[in-house]
Amino acid sequence: MAIKLIHGTDEYLVSHHSRKAVNALCPEEEQTLGLETIEGDVKTVDEAVSALKTAIGALRTVGLFSGQKTVWLRDVSIFKDKVISKNKEIKDLLAQLAEDIKNGLPDGQHLIISAPGVDRRSAFYKACQAGADVETYDLPEQAYLKEPIIRERAQKLFAKAQCRVSPAALDLFIEKVGMDTRQLVMEAEKLTLYIGDRNEITVDDVKAITSSSSEAIAWDFTDALGERKLDEALKILRQLIFQGEAPVALMFAIETLYRNLTQFRAYFDQGWLRLSGSRGAGSVQWAHDPEMDRMFIQLPADPRKMHWFRVGKLGQQAKNYTAEELRVCQKRLLETHEQLVSGSVAQEMILEMLVIKLVAKV
Repeated sequence: MAIKLIHGTDEYLVSHHSRKAVNALCPEEEQTLGLETIEGDVKTVDEAVSALKTAIGALRTVGLFSGQKTVWLRDVSIFKDKVISKNKEIKDLLAQLAEDIKNGLPDGQHLIISAPGVDRRSAFYKACQAGADVETYDLPEQAYLKEPIIRERAQKLFAKAQCRVSPAALDLFIEKVGMDTRQLVMEAEKLTLYIGDRNEITVDDVKAITSSSSEAIAWDFTDALGERKLDEALKILRQLIFQGEAPVALMFAIETLYRNLTQFRAYFDQGWLRLSGSRGAGSVQWAHDPEMDRMFIQLPADPRKMHWFRVGKLGQQAKNYTAEELRVCQKRLLETHEQLVSGSVAQEMILEMLVIKLVAKV
């Protein structure tokens, strides 16, 4: 008898380890008769009730010909849905399932529950802690905390494939694939196949074969703005709009970028920040200044705690603008925001004109 709860925000690792656990308990050749999979990714209360009743019923029914039986309640969204999880019938069914877990399953019965997340304060989670093996695969929410984890995973994937990767190629690879583990694994495998027997990955290899995630394409867009590459910025903007990105969301990304650039331009002008030509954390040098300390302690996030790679990128981009140019950019952003929400001109055209005005020399 085995009971496992496998959950977390890293969708790929949750899925991978759930499948691995299922195959260990019920080998693939036995799954036709020995595995019952119940889809837990539901949209309504009725669907959630049906999934939970089916799971409870399956656990209370012996396997065909009295053989072993594995029940997989897969991709359960109930726990994080604020509406469904508060429904009384759902609460009652979760309580029944929790009771079965605490009491233990009959011999030969196994239960795997995989979920994108579970409220760790809930009675159900506590029942799983008491009567099941709990595996958690989370990624931090903050990008600056995610990035070192994703970077380490990429290095391990390339090392496992016996491939060397230059620091510049690794930086570009991470930028393009973004912070999604599934995208990372797929693109790393594709890249190692692409280079064949060469066993060394270059920047040109990454540019040639690695696909940008939607998240990474958005980063490419703001990078092009920060680096004042007008043709590239317009090209990526049109691609994002074609893919269905909301103009208001793109406007928010642009405003965030120029707010950051304005701040970093001020740090340089105050003498608080210096960038050296070296790589790594040593390339970022913050001054020891009481006035800076007093200011940074009042900010929602202290820029000195930001990952060095992000600081270096924003710093280099801020150097492409003067303080006066950024002041004018802020004015244009305010005017465009008002146009975007109240004007009759097509939003795509408004954004294109904004990009031209921002990147052009003041």
